[in-house]
Amino acid sequence: MTEQTQKELANGALWLRPDEDIPNVPKKLFALQNLCTDCKICEVACSLIHSPDGELNPVWTRLKITHVPQVATRVNKDGLGFMVAICHHCANPPPCAVACPTDAFYYDPVTYAAIIDQDKCIQCMECVPACPFDTVYVAPTGEVLKCDLCGGDPACVKACATRPDKLNVGKQYPRLPVLFYEEKATFSTILRRSPEAKDEVGLMEALLKQGKVSSAA
Repeated sequence: MTEQTQKELANGALWLRPDEDIPNVPKKLFALQNLCTDCKICEVACSLIHSPDGELNPVWTRLKITHVPQVATRVNKDGLGFMVAICHHCANPPPCAVACPTDAFYYDPVTYAAIIDQDKCIQCMECVPACPFDTVYVAPTGEVLKCDLCGGDPACVKACATRPDKLNVGKQYPRLPVLFYEEKATFSTILRRSPEAKDEVGLMEALLKQGKVSSAA
């Protein structure tokens, strides 16, 4: 263990036995497929907000951008195969918590996210393979990292930028962030939004229309 463990962002701690009724996480992280550009700003924001000393390093992040071009459903026509690997916050108690031999998981009383108590964690790594989505991560120091939803205000969602113009030349697409913190029904509504009818305008063309440069430029 490090002298300063990464910060867990929670609104308190509910310690419950696996056989006790635990409410499921009502609002989760969702990601739009085919729009991630691998900017990694979400990884940076996550690592920074959990850092005990202000270190900004993606090796400490609790979500990862991965490249999976071999998975056809996750690749758009322009070849972007990036996806966000994020905790799915499985039905409580989640598999990672069930696998823990020291009962090192507690629950946020507001978000109901399962959170690791680093003082109880013995770094046995049983929770890592127990995660069906491979989203329990291990830091270089051996510290086990799992999404805590930032206490209900995820830094990754706030950092994720709206998709820019010219991402897909000549094609309309949803100009939305990639990451969302929503209830499942709300995110399903977001998925059904139609692409914005907006012309693709290059920088020079935009400057010409605004009269900021002349055609001779």
